[in-house]
Amino acid sequence: MQRTGAMESPANVLRSVFLAVLPLCLANSGCNSCYAGFWNGNQSGVAFSNTSCPLTKATGAVTFQMKESSAPTSPSSAFPSPLASTRDAQHIFVTLRGIEAHPSTTADKDSPGWEELAPDLAAHPMQVDLLALNVDSRLLGLPTSANVPATIPADEYRQLRLRLAPFNPTADDVLPESNACGSVGWNCIIFANHSVRPLEFEGATEEFHITPETGTENIFRVLPNDAIHLAIEFDPASSFFFASNTGARLVPAFRVASRTESPVNTNP
Repeated sequence: MQRTGAMESPANVLRSVFLAVLPLCLANSGCNSCYAGFWNGNQSGVAFSNTSCPLTKATGAVTFQMKESSAPTSPSSAFPSPLASTRDAQHIFVTLRGIEAHPSTTADKDSPGWEELAPDLAAHPMQVDLLALNVDSRLLGLPTSANVPATIPADEYRQLRLRLAPFNPTADDVLPESNACGSVGWNCIIFANHSVRPLEFEGATEEFHITPETGTENIFRVLPNDAIHLAIEFDPASSFFFASNTGARLVPAFRVASRTESPVNTNP
């Protein structure tokens, strides 16, 4: 008996459908799409669905340390005529509530893609003296959980920002238990004569940005399944401030140095 097209075996029908769908899958391989289908067994039809298939991005681990710079850097070119050097200051207290990195030097505070390097600071902000950064930041009052490395996407990061406690915190803002700045806020400069002035910031956001303005050493790379340690160094000799009757505007000089640590497995 001669076989007709209508009597084609189920295996041949399934093979034909697969070959028809395969080019469609290959054509869309760069679109993060997945195609799922089924054959109902009686040759009456084949159904397919198109769903998004997010790709898992490779990650690496980062730990950090804040310390005083051993090599002076150049002050920011945005302030060519500073009024006073930080040698006139006895303490510079800042209250950290986040340390974040971004792959782009042009990213602003509202840009997506900021990666948190110290997740525990959100729940446990830390007040540090920039003129006394000679120990590992993880020993400056952070809880034990802060020793866990931050896991971030593998990339080349070109900008860091230190997010500080706001001048006028709200009831929802988490703050340290003690405040070396007293009643002037959570970020301040204390002078040798014991006078205290609050730090003022450009715009409405209290934060310092660290970019490769002073050299490419402020760029660091996180490779897949790699672990690096960042040293965020403050250089008081190259930092300046503008004093006013109400406060002081600090122009800090930072540099970032990184070193590779033992490889880690960042998969859960």
